[in-house]
Amino acid sequence: MDINVTGVWERNVTGRGVTVAIVDDGLEWTNQDIRDNYCKEGSWDLNDHDADPTPSNKKDSNHHGTRCAGEIAAVKNSYCAVGVAYRANISGIKVLDGPMTDSLEAEAFNKNLQMNDIYSCSWGPDDDGKTVDGPHIMALTAMRYGIDFGRGGYGSIYVVASGNGGRKSDNCNYDGYANSIYTVTIGAVDETGHMPFYAEECASMLAVTYSSGTSNLRSIATTDWTQRGASGCTVSHTGTSAAAPIAAGMIALMLQVRPCLTWRDVQYLIAMTAQKVDIDEAHWQRNGAGLYHSHKHGFGLMRAWRLVNAAKVWDTVPWMTSYLYDSGDLNMQITKGQHNPLKLKYEVTESRIHGYDLFALEQMLVTVTIDHPCRGQLGVVLICPSGTRSVIGSPRSLDRSTKGFDGWTFNTVRCWGESPIGNWTLIIRDIDQMKYGPGFLKNWKLKLYGTPLTPEQFQIRKRRIEDSMSGQYLNDSFNLPCPEPPVTAKPDENMSQKTLKFIVLTGCFCLLVALYETFEYAACYREEKKAERSRMMEELVSRMSSQNASGVTMETDSIAQDTHRYLNTSDGRGEYIQLRDMSSADADLAGNSMKSNSEENIYQASSASDVIGHDTSSTQVIAHVQSDHSNRSVINVNESFTSPGENRNPLPPSRHSIYDNLVSNVTQGANSDQPSVPNGALYMSRDSRSTLSSLDDDDDEKRTLLSSSSK
Repeated sequence: MDINVTGVWERNVTGRGVTVAIVDDGLEWTNQDIRDNYCKEGSWDLNDHDADPTPSNKKDSNHHGTRCAGEIAAVKNSYCAVGVAYRANISGIKVLDGPMTDSLEAEAFNKNLQMNDIYSCSWGPDDDGKTVDGPHIMALTAMRYGIDFGRGGYGSIYVVASGNGGRKSDNCNYDGYANSIYTVTIGAVDETGHMPFYAEECASMLAVTYSSGTSNLRSIATTDWTQRGASGCTVSHTGTSAAAPIAAGMIALMLQVRPCLTWRDVQYLIAMTAQKVDIDEAHWQRNGAGLYHSHKHGFGLMRAWRLVNAAKVWDTVPWMTSYLYDSGDLNMQITKGQHNPLKLKYEVTESRIHGYDLFALEQMLVTVTIDHPCRGQLGVVLICPSGTRSVIGSPRSLDRSTKGFDGWTFNTVRCWGESPIGNWTLIIRDIDQMKYGPGFLKNWKLKLYGTPLTPEQFQIRKRRIEDSMSGQYLNDSFNLPCPEPPVTAKPDENMSQKTLKFIVLTGCFCLLVALYETFEYAACYREEKKAERSRMMEELVSRMSSQNASGVTMETDSIAQDTHRYLNTSDGRGEYIQLRDMSSADADLAGNSMKSNSEENIYQASSASDVIGHDTSSTQVIAHVQSDHSNRSVINVNESFTSPGENRNPLPPSRHSIYDNLVSNVTQGANSDQPSVPNGALYMSRDSRSTLSSLDDDDDEKRTLLSSSSK
């Protein structure tokens, strides 16, 4: 068996025009197998902050990136080996020659985004059988940015290795890079087509390619560095690190014949063209859409001939859609023992997903929060409505963490192409080998990703792919039109490390401010408003009773929510009234005699007989300037100032005390012997929808007259 690549080479499909970035410990681009295909514009050294990704010789293992690059794009010559896509461009992003940080990963995933089409990443968290880790917030954000904006909007392709923790019973669903919906997760088979001893199983694995096996089997021949006495060529490249670049090379061949494949199209084509290996193994399961999947091998072995021919006839899949179920807060005990697991069911009905346009599944995510004294005892299984079973989390004997799972997300691709309708079952089993205390499920979420593509349309595409395997479409004269990318606008700049840090810090700052404001409001607002109302009432009474005041000023914030109205008479003669910050609608209520000062937003009544009012759903302030023949001002407090026949809604009870205090204070001022205040009249109504009216000087029956004098 092989990857069946020579047939596409014969048809001049060699990866021309596609650039693959090696995200690794460096790239010795001066090697004669690399230099003719080296892409300087796509390369960068993130460890030393320069444009040369050449690996340092401080470690023996810094040949890793150069070896991976040779598998993809080593030129066709008489030296060493030849790459899968030997005319593709190859760039190097040096990031592993130093401490890895979240921001460094993020910058690597977006570096030279419009130059690099594929990012090959043969690294991940520790494969020690006890680590649960993945991309953190900045790296995850960068990956999302790449699938949205990379390749002019068709999406960057991120190829990752599934991991080498098989000897320690590790599972690649505990690796957040391997179980991401945005990545192409690649495992390994040896030259006999069997799972090597180091390889990991998982339900999120998409496919496998070739790599090393036991000591009596061959490893991968590829380019090597020339430092530390190395020859520049090796036949001992191993692990899933060697498998992932072969997959990246085959994807480059696909993009040559169909440049407008989206990142999801690539995943579809791999799932629908991969072929079974280890065909006698019972671990293969046929799902409801007719696809075979194995936890060991994904959908099977990637083969270049099938991938390239299928890409040639592939129409872009419709947009991605999703549906989320959240269990809410739980506290369910996980029963110990193999035969009595915790089972939870959730039914997805047509009515529940109506409007989501989700007809065919792609990837299914399960996020769990579990308290448990020994995390490695737990096994987690998801069963799709069709009956397809996914071991999304397997027990690990070396994982004795007491942290449980704090919102960890598992992934499965085993139900790809199926309908989401029906009962979903989550099974959590505690194998109880260590005799620890019980665990508790606190929350679980089910997120279904899919497409408006119906299961029937999915089957039509499968038949079209099989029809293309003869190679009849693999010529230059046959080309399907390319649709516009999902995102058509190219970003002017890539997201730099500083930009990503700024985004995260800004978000954290905004969150802190929001929390502070919420706390301040809850703790202080009521007392402050109470004190402010008291202060304003005192100021009102003081100004109304002041002999030398230039007018009557009232701030109505104690009555009208979030508004500040200032009511003044000009000089005590009742010439005009000003109402600041009054809206144009309020001005219309005042009639034609109103005029606006646009600079200060002040509306003025031209004579003492005009009335200015403000009418809202909560309260209103109505002012009327009145002057009697004795030059005394009158202050009127009217409790029912309404037009005849109208139904009025009273002010809320909380407003009554304000009104009553005003009446009391003004009445006290009226009974004093001090001189009166300047001309002015103030009407306050409890009615929430009182209309504007004017009062004649002799209309005493409609108001209570209170003569006011200063203290």
